[in-house]
Amino acid sequence: MSFIAKFLSVNRRMSKSLTPDHVHEANVFGAYRKLGTIALSHPDVARVADVGAGREWQFPAYYKRWYGIELIGLDIGAGEMAHNQALDRRVVCDATGVIPLDDASVDLVMVHSGIEHFPDNARFMENMARILRPGGFMLAQFPSRYAPFALANRMLPAWLARRVLRLSMGDTEALGFKAHYDRTNYAAFARLAQAAGFTEIYYLPGYFSSSYFEFFSPAFVLSYLFDMARYTLGMRELASYNLFLLQKPGQAPNTEPFRLYAWK
Repeated sequence: MSFIAKFLSVNRRMSKSLTPDHVHEANVFGAYRKLGTIALSHPDVARVADVGAGREWQFPAYYKRWYGIELIGLDIGAGEMAHNQALDRRVVCDATGVIPLDDASVDLVMVHSGIEHFPDNARFMENMARILRPGGFMLAQFPSRYAPFALANRMLPAWLARRVLRLSMGDTEALGFKAHYDRTNYAAFARLAQAAGFTEIYYLPGYFSSSYFEFFSPAFVLSYLFDMARYTLGMRELASYNLFLLQKPGQAPNTEPFRLYAWK
């Protein structure tokens, strides 16, 4: 291992050790998995669309058997979904274009870190409202356009942004997908959801995004202090990540299974 590789590895280990376990447990990624499990077990959910399905589902494949789920993957990349063994059906399409699914044909839409890549989220939300049945749910987790890394990604030259991301994330295919951050801050996205006819059941902001700086511990510490300040202020527009649980109004809107988690 080269000196630089060793240096980065040591810094990453040090940075990870500085982050309390409860920060990992309470972030929007953990909340997505918990709320997703509740949503999949919901008595009114049987047909699920995973938007931006990619190479893998974010949940154990046996959940489909446990909860009687039919899983439909939507992705613009056929090659990505070809590796996703959890999918019962693969639909190659642009989520902001024409989606070849019938109206009101899906009980639950799930989106894990994909909305930031869509160029027109108003159109995307209209599409989700169309394919969801009345009373259906949408669970989405995505970064805000005002996250520190999102601001850097938009302000830095493309070649420099890619180099910084490669340092922080390593060699990952996520670097190949352009991020638009179209109205992905809380207020703008909440307006899009309302305009598309959704009701907001639950929202969780995520302020801790210092993992991008784990490769250099001093920068990580400064970023972590900034995260703590934003967390203390609790302003949704300053969040790095958003998690939304939405519902399309309609017959028998059963939100009881979510009450133990979404306690507000």
